[in-house]
Amino acid sequence: MNDIVLEWIVPYVMPKKKRLIKAIMLSALVVFTIDTVLYPILFLPVLLLAVVEFFLFRSWKLEYEYVYVNGDFTISKIIRKEKRKDVFHCDRKDIQYVKKGRENLQGVNIRDYTSGWEKGRVYTLKSGDTAVYIEPNDDFLKEMKTYRKLSE
Repeated sequence: MNDIVLEWIVPYVMPKKKRLIKAIMLSALVVFTIDTVLYPILFLPVLLLAVVEFFLFRSWKLEYEYVYVNGDFTISKIIRKEKRKDVFHCDRKDIQYVKKGRENLQGVNIRDYTSGWEKGRVYTLKSGDTAVYIEPNDDFLKEMKTYRKLSE
């Protein structure tokens, strides 16, 4: 059989804003933990802050998996390498075009499933009333060029 199966994973890189928030929250936790020695009444808020940070930072560890099987394109979000959630699905015939760069379109839903890396090779996939930012591999681009869906 001539099945086409392409699969690749794009790890998510935390943007500078989230890294700054993480650094500030961890610093506050350290300072408040030390202050708990002098003011024991702060124990409960410090414990609550520690629990919130633990669960929040765990949810920021994610990656995207792109799967292209015989024309069906699916994007899954993988959180902490444990939990998988399908976030986008379309068929090859529903793909209007794949264009290099981030395209700002009016009146469409824009979804970003890229690594967040500034130097990443980002393409815009347009399907119906949705535009999706992806980081495809060369085999996927070759497949889209075959069906004249790739516009440079």
